[in-house]
Amino acid sequence: MVSAPVDGVAAVPHPTPASAVTVPLAPTRLRLFNLELSLDTTSIDELEAVARAVSAQRVDGWFDDPAPTGEVALLVTCHRVELYGVTCDPKEADRWLGRLPGDPTAWRIRSGREAAHHLFEVAAGRRSLAVGEREVRDQVRSAARRTWSRHPRPLLRELLESAAATADELAPSVPSSQSIAAIAATALLERVARPFPRVVVIGAGTVGRQVTECLASSARVTVVYRERVPDDRFLRGTGARAVRVPELADELAVADGVIAAAKSGERCLDGGDLPSSRPLVLIDLGVPRNIDPAVRGAPNVQLVDLGELGAHRHPGPTDVDSDVRLDEAVDRHYREFERRALESWIDVLRSAIETLRRSELERARPFLGTLTAEQEVAVDRLTRRLVARLLLSPTERLRSLPPGPEGERLRRFALELFDPATLDP
Repeated sequence: MVSAPVDGVAAVPHPTPASAVTVPLAPTRLRLFNLELSLDTTSIDELEAVARAVSAQRVDGWFDDPAPTGEVALLVTCHRVELYGVTCDPKEADRWLGRLPGDPTAWRIRSGREAAHHLFEVAAGRRSLAVGEREVRDQVRSAARRTWSRHPRPLLRELLESAAATADELAPSVPSSQSIAAIAATALLERVARPFPRVVVIGAGTVGRQVTECLASSARVTVVYRERVPDDRFLRGTGARAVRVPELADELAVADGVIAAAKSGERCLDGGDLPSSRPLVLIDLGVPRNIDPAVRGAPNVQLVDLGELGAHRHPGPTDVDSDVRLDEAVDRHYREFERRALESWIDVLRSAIETLRRSELERARPFLGTLTAEQEVAVDRLTRRLVARLLLSPTERLRSLPPGPEGERLRRFALELFDPATLDP
């Protein structure tokens, strides 16, 4: 329910030649990390402040700062702000934490497979207020499309897309009861005293329409929209009315309840907008919030925000098979991530060895005598083929190493053994 970051994909230069490599290779294997701030880790006040402060422009500026982060993605939903990154430095997550606003202790840090598993759970709605909700997987896809990258073979975007695709496979269809809209509708109807109440839904986007559908059989609904008129078929199917924002005051004067689901990121209501002569139940689904929290002090007003809606959390059905399938998908896609994460190292190794091959050819040139153009080509081709054949088996073996402690031990050993920094021509 918030706007997504803008595109920010940057190019990466060609791998550094071996003679210029000055850092040991072993620490440069790419790693995944995640920083999470959500209603599971902090208050809605803190989450709102951070959601306002962490803009796409700020992330873009942080990413432009020379650092070992190769890729980064910002995921913002109605109850979480998360950063995913790919880096060659295990301390980079701590540096990002130092840039991010809010209480550092409220951010959770994950790395490696744990970060991947968390991403897949988020995409599948396992971390949502309405467990299993569908909207979050679309927000994960949006974050994937707007990933910042310096990597010649982007890894993070594919992992995010795989998480959303896995959610689709696990639950191709999601019942309307598993949505934040259903939770909000239930909470409002429980609090409104009169039967078949008049309800104003602010926002005609995805969540606003879902709320209207959930209330269609139990309330008289008016949808308030800013620019785009709701579809006639939708209005006929739900029996709802639609009015523009300037008419909101008239609707509030006769309303029993309001559910605010606008995407503007701005306040839609404050104390001066509310009638004082009648009871009014307000449900705020926005982060940043749509309704000024100060209206709690107004007479006859009940305000419920996302933090309080957690008490209505829908546990969702217990499905052991689905859990197993999710874990298997995480293993499969994270294994592919790790395999592809080695490619930058392999690029550096091949570049270093190519530099060494050319250097050795130059050193051998006095012993080769005068060569024709065809012979020059033949010698060059022969040495390239020898190098390629020698590198083929080790690099394919590296790619095929399994995840887990033993695979990691062998991988680190190979990285140290074949460190291009030691190949000084």
